Amino acid sequence: MPNGADVIPRATARCVAVMMMAGSLAVAAAGAPPREAPAQGDEQRQAVRDVILGAIHHRPQRDGPADPSTRAWLDAHREALDGVRPSGLAEQPWGLSAVRPGLEGNPPLMFLYVLDWHASGRLVVYGLTGGFKRAYLFNDPDQKELPAMPQGASTVIDVPRDPPDRLASVVVLELQGKLEMAPLVVLPSDDGHVDLHARDAIVHGRMVRYEPDPQKNTVGYWTDARDWVSWPFEVKQPGTYAVDILQGCGKGSGGSTVEFSIGPTQVLKVTVEDTGGFQNFVKRRIGEFKVEKADRYTLTVKPVNKPGQAVMDLRQVTLTPVTNAPAEK
Repeated sequence: MPNGADVIPRATARCVAVMMMAGSLAVAAAGAPPREAPAQGDEQRQAVRDVILGAIHHRPQRDGPADPSTRAWLDAHREALDGVRPSGLAEQPWGLSAVRPGLEGNPPLMFLYVLDWHASGRLVVYGLTGGFKRAYLFNDPDQKELPAMPQGASTVIDVPRDPPDRLASVVVLELQGKLEMAPLVVLPSDDGHVDLHARDAIVHGRMVRYEPDPQKNTVGYWTDARDWVSWPFEVKQPGTYAVDILQGCGKGSGGSTVEFSIGPTQVLKVTVEDTGGFQNFVKRRIGEFKVEKADRYTLTVKPVNKPGQAVMDLRQVTLTPVTNAPAEK
C-alpha cells in the first residue's frame, strides 16, 4: 500500500518512454450513452488503457501513436502519467488508478483514469475510504473541488455528467497521510448466510447505479441491458445455498431475462416479474448454488434482454445455506 507522505526526486520518474505506444487510434466519441459502435469503442478504450498501464507499470513502448488525436491526449496528460506507480486499489470497473509521491514540495496525488464515464455524474471509487484531502478534475485550471462522500467501503465523487475528455478523463485526489482502503468482499453472518445489499454492489456500465434514497435503496436506473452488477463475497462452509432476491419492476416493464451466476457453470436464468412498481419489491427464490469449498466468489447479475423501460430494481440477494458439507481441513 502506498504511503502518501513519501517524497522522491523527479529524476526517478521514468514516464516519457512508457507513455508511448504503437498503432493508430481514432477519436473516441464523447459523452454518455448512446455508446459508440462496440468494435470501435472497445478498440479505442483498450488502446488508451494500454498507454496508462504502461506508465503505471513502467513498460516502455518503442513507437508513439500515429493518430494525432491520441498524441494530443498523451501530450495533454503527461503530468498525470509522470512518475506514477500502482495505487494499491483493486482495478475499477470504470478504469484504472495510480499514485505519485510528493515531488519537490508538491503534495502526493492519486490519479483516477476514467475510461467509462458514468451518466449519473457520480464516480464510485470502490475500496477507497479515506486518506485524501480533496478531489478535482485534471483538466480544470482552477482545480475546483469536487464533492466527495463515503458510501460503505467506497467513496463517491460528484463529477460532471459529461466526460471532460473524449478519450479518457482524469480525476485527481490530493492525498493527505496514508491512503485508507477497505476490502470489498461481503462476509457471511454467524449462521452462514450472505446478504448482498444493493449498496455493496459493484456497478459495471454507464446507466445502472446504486440509488441511495431511503424509499429506493436499490440497484436501479437499469435502462441499458449491457450494464451489469457484481458482488464479491465469501463463504465459510461448502454446501448448497438457496438464492433469494428482492426485485421490483414497473408496470409493463416485466419480462427481462437476467442471469445470476457464480463462475461460468453455475447460472440461474430468471425472468423479471412485473410487480406494479419499480420500488414495489417482492421476495423470490430463484434457485440454488452449490459451493464446493470455503473461499471467495463473485456473484454477477447480467441481463440477457430488456423488453421494457428498464431491467428491474434489485435491492438485495441473499444466499442461505441449505446443506453444509464439512469444512475443508
